[in-house]
Amino acid sequence: MGSPSTYAQIVPRLRYLKSTLISPDKIRELTPPLTDIYAYLRETRYKAVSETKNAQDAEKEIMKRFYSAVDEISSFTPKEAVNLALAFAREDEINDSLLVLRSIAEGKEVDKNNLTSLLWSQSSLNKILAEPDSLAGIQRYLEISLKYKHIYNALKDAYSYFNELKDSSVITWYSLSATSNLYYDSFSDLNSIDKNYVSKTLCPIIEGKIALGLIQASLLKIPARIIELSFSKINACNISWNKISSIYERESADPIALSTSLREHFKYIKIEGKKEEEIMDSIRKSSNLSAKRSSEAAFQSYPFSPSLISAALILLKQEASNLKTVISSAYLRLNKDEYEQLLII
Repeated sequence: MGSPSTYAQIVPRLRYLKSTLISPDKIRELTPPLTDIYAYLRETRYKAVSETKNAQDAEKEIMKRFYSAVDEISSFTPKEAVNLALAFAREDEINDSLLVLRSIAEGKEVDKNNLTSLLWSQSSLNKILAEPDSLAGIQRYLEISLKYKHIYNALKDAYSYFNELKDSSVITWYSLSATSNLYYDSFSDLNSIDKNYVSKTLCPIIEGKIALGLIQASLLKIPARIIELSFSKINACNISWNKISSIYERESADPIALSTSLREHFKYIKIEGKKEEEIMDSIRKSSNLSAKRSSEAAFQSYPFSPSLISAALILLKQEASNLKTVISSAYLRLNKDEYEQLLII
């Protein structure tokens, strides 16, 4: 296990990385015209974004910068925390791999342009799809994926639930469970002190995914048994699965009643609203804002642990999300009132 002195060596690099983040006030100022937005970005690490000609290419360049940061951080991270750093890119890989699985299950063509994780230099999904017959069928896709554990486990379970429920939407629904478990696994082997610090940054994300998973499962009529199998491996964040399982079993027929009953069982997120969309929006927003606050706090508290790694990457990923929102909104000619609520600030 890495010692405090080991982490002390990487703290200055992570603090410098944080110092280069675009401030919330500046994010608010980045409004159309697009030429003004790009003029500012030319003076940042997002210079390549300013040379793009459409929203899709701009988003790709933003994600390239993010994946480059993941590579950089993982290169100097102590061994026991490498999976923690890589989880922030592997999350996209799992989401994309499940999109591919759903496309194959539905007999649709896979559009690789929509698979963001293929831009990552360490992308396992890129290697899978490079095989000439990787999309020939589900069994072949699973077979090729077998050597990449984090992808294969997600595909295997999602395919099992798809076979049982005969509904392809369960495949992409399962991404919430798969990525929750990815983040939990990324710090579950740390010592108890480091695990406690890291969990403070990641639990808002995990809670948000679990709550969204429960509400979406209710809408999709997914049985309580599958909910239990999907999420109950997460032994963190003070989540009481016995209580949550009984609530879901009792209230799953009514997503609104379910959300009301779940409110007091999550520490980091808010579950508010009178309609399904409002409820899910409140979960996403509160999860992101809580993760942001926890990450900022990590830089102000005891820093000699892996928590600064997760905190830095949370803030970097949120910055990427904010920039994608601002630029895509500029291309769509949305006014500030229409997109500001989507920003994580």
